[in-house]
Amino acid sequence: MAFLAPIPLLWLVREARPGKGFLLGVAFGVAYFGALLYWILLFGELAWGSLVLLSCLSTGLFGALAPAVWRSAHPVRSSVGLACLWTVIEWARGAWPLGGFTWGALGSTQTANRPLLKLASVGGMWGISFVVLLVAALLLLAVETAAARRRSATVFVAAAIALVVTPGLIVLPKPDGERIDVAAIQVDVLTARRADPTAEDIAVARLNIDLHERLAADPPDLAVWGEGALDPGATSDPATSQEVVRAIADVGAPTLAGAVTNGADGRQRTQVLLFDGSGSVIDRYTKVHLVPFGEYVPWRDELHWISALQQVPIDRVPGERVHTVSSPGLPPFGTPICYENSFPALDRAFVNAGARFLIVTINNASYERTAASRQHLIMSQLRAVEDGRWVVHAAVSGISAIIDPSGHVVAERGLFVPGVIRHTIQASTARTLYVRFGDWVPWLSVLFVLGIILVPRRRRRVARDRAPLPERPRTLVVLPTYDERATIGVVLDGLMALADRVEAVVVDDRSPDGTGALVLERAKAEPRIRLIERPAKSGLASAYFDGFRLALREDYDLVVEMDSDLSHRPEELPRLLAGAAEHDLTIGSRYVPGGSVTNWSRARVALSKAGNRYARFCLGVPMRDTTSGFRVYRRELLAHLMQDPVHSDGYGFQIELAYRAWNDGYDVGEVPITFREREHGHSKISRRIVAEALVLVTLWGLRARFRPEPRTR
Repeated sequence: MAFLAPIPLLWLVREARPGKGFLLGVAFGVAYFGALLYWILLFGELAWGSLVLLSCLSTGLFGALAPAVWRSAHPVRSSVGLACLWTVIEWARGAWPLGGFTWGALGSTQTANRPLLKLASVGGMWGISFVVLLVAALLLLAVETAAARRRSATVFVAAAIALVVTPGLIVLPKPDGERIDVAAIQVDVLTARRADPTAEDIAVARLNIDLHERLAADPPDLAVWGEGALDPGATSDPATSQEVVRAIADVGAPTLAGAVTNGADGRQRTQVLLFDGSGSVIDRYTKVHLVPFGEYVPWRDELHWISALQQVPIDRVPGERVHTVSSPGLPPFGTPICYENSFPALDRAFVNAGARFLIVTINNASYERTAASRQHLIMSQLRAVEDGRWVVHAAVSGISAIIDPSGHVVAERGLFVPGVIRHTIQASTARTLYVRFGDWVPWLSVLFVLGIILVPRRRRRVARDRAPLPERPRTLVVLPTYDERATIGVVLDGLMALADRVEAVVVDDRSPDGTGALVLERAKAEPRIRLIERPAKSGLASAYFDGFRLALREDYDLVVEMDSDLSHRPEELPRLLAGAAEHDLTIGSRYVPGGSVTNWSRARVALSKAGNRYARFCLGVPMRDTTSGFRVYRRELLAHLMQDPVHSDGYGFQIELAYRAWNDGYDVGEVPITFREREHGHSKISRRIVAEALVLVTLWGLRARFRPEPRTR
């Protein structure tokens, strides 16, 4: 079912918009985690609802991000990307927030799949999750292509089968250490239920004592009592503590017991205590990864109004580090406590610290006869294969089990069935690839997902037909001005002297230096010059748009953007007008072969080039100089662009218009120009204009990556 269940979700979210994808992912997560974690309802609807909601946010995030990694032109690569994305999000959910929650990972569904389970020794649980999701994606491709391309569908199915079967060829490392006879004691805490918590703790301890004493006739090398065997009521009672010591001494075997202790500092800790054969505590491990809202309450003061949190009256103190424990005659071993066993990296830390085998003490008695205990056993099966270690899964009331390094349960005792589960295990110093390299699968998945998302989406662009230009196209040059009196006359003279007869409109924002008055005088003598005088300074983009609207009203064939400060030379305009015969938009470029910049510092040139490279990267456009303000538009393109509002001002609108033109299928070309720094006045570029362009380009780039591709089926 794990290979099939994600298929509807994948089918729906691949080409959805992020918002819809998020809702679809949340819906999937509510159904999945809601059913999986039903046993949390024993602690109330608030606990179940909160945990399910938090968990399903991860599947919602997958749904939101899936369109960004899906490229219909590359379905196989995109399917790998989806598998990587799922793996990354699942891994992140296992680390954040509050230390994470790994329950429900796709990798945990495959412990009965003997070939695929071996993959855990190489890539951990995350590697199996990756394969399960990838198989689902390939099966979806097979279904979609079955009718039209039967051979492709067969290939997809074959690849899916190979992914599941091939890991069976992995050779698991064999244990190479001494053999150890281990006995795990399991009691029925239901028979110890008392109204008084202290009396109940003592009763549970006595149940463990009674069963432990039966080992005296044939002592094991190591005895194990589950988590909760010695809770505060028992460890604080001198008589019970003496009985524990006596029972252990009578058997004479080292004994590991789960305990909750009250320290000398008045703080409470979840621990395992290692007794030697005489009953003396010779080592201990304190749980480092406590259960939030189970062993402590985050933000207790802020959440005091939630009455359900009174079920957790004390905040326990976590341990400082992961370390092994040891007893004379036994190799060092790791002792993850209950919830800790659900985190692959934590058990791996025990092995890297020198653990030759793992003893997991567990207390799932509060979850009664639900699936929680069976789900927890699955965690130990995965840890056994990941770490190449025997695992003793010792639960105070079950399910207790002993698991070999291949993940096979060799001995098991069911829930609330008292007795001793005993088996000879073997220590090992061998290290699996997962132990050596850790969470390399999620890290590679991060890189793969980032690579897909960062590479601009190549959209299907439908080329547009261009009508031929008239033999002598009517051309209007739009010249925005503000305090350009020193240069506007030279610019206008240069334009009027060109062999290509052009007309010019100056859009002046009531320049204090009298630019408008000078242009008005020129216009009286030359009818090809006009003036639009605006009441106040209103920005570069709006000045050009006023000129554009005039050009469209009066049916000009070509419209030119050009600066009025001589940074754009009139004598270079014919080159751009010639380009207009081939392109809908012709950009005068500083950064194509033959183009150049003069009178700029190296730092400024580098900054300008970096900005244009960033625009190319974000938007996926081929142009090298999207910020150039020297350009020629054909009328048809300009009319198309003016239909929709422009969202930027300053020089950001230059990028926006070029991007929209290219994205809408119009032909955009570049011809080389020489850009010269202005010799008079001051540049109008401000930090605000630069910041605006940077922010908008980033937003446009993100939108392009997350906007779904149009369906072609």
